[in-house]
Amino acid sequence: MAVSYMFQFLDKAALGYAAIMGLRSDLHLDGQAFSWANGIYYIGYLVASYPAALLMIRWRVGKTIATAVMLWGSVLMFTALASNASSLLAVRFLLGVTESPIAPGLTVVIAMWYKREEQSLRHAAWFLGNTTAGILGGLVAYGIGHVETISAWKAVFLIFGGATVAWSAGLFFLLPDVPMSAWFLDKADRTRAVARVRGNMTGIKNDKVKWQQCREAFLDAKTGFIILIQLCVNIPNGGSQSFASIVVEGLGFKPLPTMLLLSASCLVQLVLVLVGTSGSTWLRNTRTLFLALNFALGLVGAATVRQLPAKHKWARYAGYCLSLSYTANFPLVMSLVSANIGGFTKKTTVNALSFIAYCTGNIIGPQLFFAREAPSYTSGFLAMMICLGSGLTLSLGFRLHLVRENRKRDEGEQGAVSKVDSMTDLTDKEIAQFRYVY
Repeated sequence: MAVSYMFQFLDKAALGYAAIMGLRSDLHLDGQAFSWANGIYYIGYLVASYPAALLMIRWRVGKTIATAVMLWGSVLMFTALASNASSLLAVRFLLGVTESPIAPGLTVVIAMWYKREEQSLRHAAWFLGNTTAGILGGLVAYGIGHVETISAWKAVFLIFGGATVAWSAGLFFLLPDVPMSAWFLDKADRTRAVARVRGNMTGIKNDKVKWQQCREAFLDAKTGFIILIQLCVNIPNGGSQSFASIVVEGLGFKPLPTMLLLSASCLVQLVLVLVGTSGSTWLRNTRTLFLALNFALGLVGAATVRQLPAKHKWARYAGYCLSLSYTANFPLVMSLVSANIGGFTKKTTVNALSFIAYCTGNIIGPQLFFAREAPSYTSGFLAMMICLGSGLTLSLGFRLHLVRENRKRDEGEQGAVSKVDSMTDLTDKEIAQFRYVY
């Protein structure tokens, strides 16, 4: 899962590496066109999110993910053929469509295999593919930058895309659809794998779409909190990540060293992801507190980049690294979804809505980084600060909501749930004994 997500981030971020390797000049992209080249990826992701979720209900999860990996690797290779802004926008849209099943699919896999108290760290395990991609991507792009036989930006798309397609071939055989079909477990171990997650009360998988569960997902206050928190994470993400190479280069660094500095910034993300997910695993009911902490650190970092004078390039670079703290909230939000949403259709629907918010934020973000303000992007970093401050408030509000829900359930306790009930495809609201993790 981690390797698959590494390729997802690497392939999505390839445009950023290509941007400072001649792509913008060769394709005659102005600042606004480049913004849309980033944003349209998320429009494709947005359009495909719910169809991808329905596909995972009706078809096999593992095969859906493997097929998606093969398709987006192929699309990325075709990006090397782009000759103008229009063709680049077309392939970026298709890349978003084909990548849409990966993160929701991995969230479903975690929910099927692991206990609720184990899920934060497991979400981190595959999400760290993201930071690994950031570290390796910068180093590989640095090497590709010295290629002279073809345009370096074309080589980025061909090499990254080809490696992704090669990985997808193995994924078809390596990633099981459900614990009951895991090739690496014998029959007895498959039974144990299902039995150990009975206490989650969220079920394993159901092939039928239950529309009542869809309705409940839309009306649940938890869904609203998750959507708003995702927006507060991903509006900053859409801007700062899309323009990362331009921002860091604009601090006063040359293009090739910028690649190495981008890799170094990912180490900060790595540390924060490990601290947040391991801390929330060992310290019970602290996930929303770590959410709030990451938003606060990101707010300080964004303010540092925006407010310090240009002559302090290393201090501003440190602020940029710290501003990425919000990215550590992604696995925490996903673990809150997998742990707190019962019912396969409801969980899949909330996942889809969460990723619609993810896409919406990443579409909005680049539009707030105005070309006329490059490379300082003062309005963009101000927008980041507003979102990160709002996310801090929402995280604490979400915590209060879940605590109150548990208190209400404690007052109306109806006895222990049976093993049959715990594996039935019921929602969290339909099981009185369900307690929320916060």
